[in-house]
Amino acid sequence: MGKYSGHSSFKILNRYIGKEYVLSFIMSFIFFFVIYFINQILLLAQKIILKNVNIPDVLLLVSLAIPQFLMYTMPFSSLTSAAMVTGNLSSSNEILAMRASGINAMRIFRPIILISFIFSFLTYLIADFLIPYSAEKYQELYSKILQNLPTVELDSYSSTTFGSRVVSNGAVEGNVIYDVVIFDNQDTSNSKVVSAKQATITLIDLERFIYKIELVDPQILITDSTSLKSYSLATAKEMIMYLSLQSNDSGVVSITASQMSLRQLQSAIENVRPENDAFKEQYFRQITFYATDLGPMLIDLEDKNIEKEDIDLNSITNLSKLLDSALSTSYVSYYFQYYRSEFFKKLALSFACTILVLVAFPVSFVRMKYGRLFGFFIAIIYAVFYWYFLYFMHYFAVYGVINPFYLLWLPNMVTLVMGLILLIRLGRK
Repeated sequence: MGKYSGHSSFKILNRYIGKEYVLSFIMSFIFFFVIYFINQILLLAQKIILKNVNIPDVLLLVSLAIPQFLMYTMPFSSLTSAAMVTGNLSSSNEILAMRASGINAMRIFRPIILISFIFSFLTYLIADFLIPYSAEKYQELYSKILQNLPTVELDSYSSTTFGSRVVSNGAVEGNVIYDVVIFDNQDTSNSKVVSAKQATITLIDLERFIYKIELVDPQILITDSTSLKSYSLATAKEMIMYLSLQSNDSGVVSITASQMSLRQLQSAIENVRPENDAFKEQYFRQITFYATDLGPMLIDLEDKNIEKEDIDLNSITNLSKLLDSALSTSYVSYYFQYYRSEFFKKLALSFACTILVLVAFPVSFVRMKYGRLFGFFIAIIYAVFYWYFLYFMHYFAVYGVINPFYLLWLPNMVTLVMGLILLIRLGRK
């Protein structure tokens, strides 16, 4: 049988596969959109709806929150729709007929790849323009709403401003907050940082919006702005601090790094780079200092000609502990890693619209009765795997020392390599 040819015939083929892919994308997009949308409604129900906020404001908040989850909806919809199309074409033996006519696999899948590039570009626009804009408007509206509510809103893993104080916290369960760090800049000459594993926040004065924070096992660090070497460190079993929202315009969570544009993230990275360089320099200086003092002591300890009574074992033990403690800490600034991780995550998710479809193409070589359903099932499984893979890579990037570029792009690289290997191997059968 001769090879399939004809430019007009390829146009028909492109339109047919492209149309199937776009229609399947719309179906997949609605599926993922509804899942994320319901989750967003439940979050707002917990934070706003149950506090008798008017319905128009709630609907506006929901619409402004939509771009936040489109970053994941777009790539997963692209993957699922590609798997559904290839599965359907395979089950109806259309791909078998095309290949028998001399059309190679990559020519068949070309319309899907080209359209997925458009989806990648749209995802990039969402990440770099729509999300920052909607987040800013969301915060403005949210701030106005909270001004009329006799309560303070603390989200998990966020930062909240109370006048001259900034509260950064981990998980939040009711009025109990974990991993609390309070930055107090009331005194311009001295800065105070209070940290605690757990704290409880309660409203004690409704008219003046004064809150009480009870901290468990707090640590208080006070630094002198006039001397870098001068600081005080204290601990306690309990500590009570009072925060006022009366002079605070918003009392709401500030825009996070995930809601920033790429340009804003680049600016944030450059702002914390000097701090990271200084932190890194101090880290290695400290390691060198401990190692320099400990080295001769260990040599003396192994020297048989030196009496053991003349060796200060306590000093060796203490220096060893200090060195081990220093080595176990990170030498990269948290915020330096955090901003870079969000920067590369936005880019990785944008390109994922195209890269993820490669996993769907091998489905075309599996002939089953319900190919579309089979493709959808396979895509959902891989979407869950990809999401967790990306989540853990993001976690390791933020809290580690490895360049976030390698970690955040690892899920895409694994997907790319695995998709190409499966496509090549199955294509030879």
